[in-house]
Amino acid sequence: MTDGHQEFFDNIDWYRREDCERLSEELAWSRRECPIVHTNYDGGQYVVSRYDDLRTVAEHPEIFSSTMPGVMSVPVPLPPLDLDPPLHRDFRLFLNKYFSRSALMKYAPEMEQLANSLIDAVIDDGQIEFISQYAIPFTAGSLARVVLDDDDEERMKRAVEAVTQVSVGGPEAFQTVAEIAGAILTERRETPGSRDDVLEALATATVEDGRPLAIEEQLGVVTVLLLGGLDTTRGAIAHIGRYLAETPGLEDRLRRPEWVKRDLDELLRFTSTVSVMGRLVTQDNDLLGCPLKAGDRLSVHWASGNRDETKFENADELVFDRAKNPHIAFGVGVHRCLGQHFARLQLEIAFNVLLARIGNFRITPGTTVKETIGITPLAPEEMYLSFDPVREPASV
Repeated sequence: MTDGHQEFFDNIDWYRREDCERLSEELAWSRRECPIVHTNYDGGQYVVSRYDDLRTVAEHPEIFSSTMPGVMSVPVPLPPLDLDPPLHRDFRLFLNKYFSRSALMKYAPEMEQLANSLIDAVIDDGQIEFISQYAIPFTAGSLARVVLDDDDEERMKRAVEAVTQVSVGGPEAFQTVAEIAGAILTERRETPGSRDDVLEALATATVEDGRPLAIEEQLGVVTVLLLGGLDTTRGAIAHIGRYLAETPGLEDRLRRPEWVKRDLDELLRFTSTVSVMGRLVTQDNDLLGCPLKAGDRLSVHWASGNRDETKFENADELVFDRAKNPHIAFGVGVHRCLGQHFARLQLEIAFNVLLARIGNFRITPGTTVKETIGITPLAPEEMYLSFDPVREPASV
């Protein structure tokens, strides 16, 4: 059967539905038998599937470069995603503070208000199309506010609408986002020190011993922040919504305040919506146990590492009582996800607000869950859930 497995990887297309549906079992074979398996995809790549090998790649950016961060060639700059140290470090130094949990907490009341408004719109219906009516508008609205924070309410409204369109695959919406971001960046450059937010940092930051960022770099960062935050957090919310409908006892578990300290990590490991990214080999080496040459491309499969049976007992199951959970849902090393605290905060608020108001979720009879394809495969993209309002506790 080995030839059949290799044939699968030889001809894999990350965006073909039948390949996405079969990928999990093929990655399990790869971890057991051929952890660095070759594929002909996009000119040829090696898929890295084992946890320890993924860490090796991440911990050696001087050998495994991020200058080709996708499994397909990317035609535009995407800093800091496509940068290596030391320039990567310069970008992260001025961005990190805005994506710490303490900095993000100032947006929590608006995020809670947004979640409540989305539930207000459906609570009398007893049913919700969970992706378009909750996961997408919540993540897009939250992300637009944090990345494109603006006092001009009309412009902010247009920004939220444009980011929402980006999240559902509207390419023309990118132009609108770029125009809005460009206008705000111009204002920030003309009035330095007037704000303390992401776009202020982009407008005034310097790298490489004092060089200001080019406008292309500034808009590239905005693109990375939006793309990095939309599909991934939306996918995690979609997955968890499905688990609520299909996993007995999970609702009660996620109503406990402590769920965000432990259970959330297991949900992140299991969903692994940042599933696969690209790297470029810069030096001949055999660090992964097979000879690689400068110019080879890698597909580093974080989701496969999170299902590595040598690191996680019962890796294909949700196990909330793991003694240790060293998951790599946010990657590892210098490129560990800038937005990890933001993703955690969004998930915490999305489900705390949701479960405070509605519950007893089930897939609506007569409907079918439709799933995504691509590098975040098989997350629900259309899913009708029926629910009941949560009864207020009786007053004493």
